[in-house]
Amino acid sequence: MKSRRSLVVSNAGPLIHLAKVNLLHLLKILYGEVVVPSEVKLEAVDRGKEKGFPDAMRIEKAIQEGWMRIEEVKPNRNFADTAKVAGLQDTEVAVVYHAYRNRALALLDDDSARIFARTLGITVRGSLGIVLQARKERQISRDDAAEALDKLAEIMHLAPDVYTLVRKEIEKAD
Repeated sequence: MKSRRSLVVSNAGPLIHLAKVNLLHLLKILYGEVVVPSEVKLEAVDRGKEKGFPDAMRIEKAIQEGWMRIEEVKPNRNFADTAKVAGLQDTEVAVVYHAYRNRALALLDDDSARIFARTLGITVRGSLGIVLQARKERQISRDDAAEALDKLAEIMHLAPDVYTLVRKEIEKAD
């Protein structure tokens, strides 16, 4: 049961997190193609490569393979100004704008960006939700999903109750 959406757009956080735990391929399995705004590529790939981060090279490889597609996203001024007041960074503004204009799933980890997107009716999924979706769709085993959660907990700030909730969801997914 693969759930492919017509459009998925990602911010840097999910790309970086999944690349760090060697699960970036889940995006290709679950969604087929992922749109990456040029601002996100600049942050996740270009700046990451400058610092020698291996995850940046993994993301760049996915772009070269063609299942991650770079797009220039130009939010209108009113949208950008409103998003900035809500606390969004440039990459988040581009992701949310693209998702809003194209009725796409937005991959976001930052709480303020997720809240803002949801107020616009955008469906949002973060790094943990991607792992959980992959588990529910039997793309990864229970053990691999639990290991991914543990690895993500080492590189992301997770509230204990969120960790516990996701762990329970992984255990009952079958």
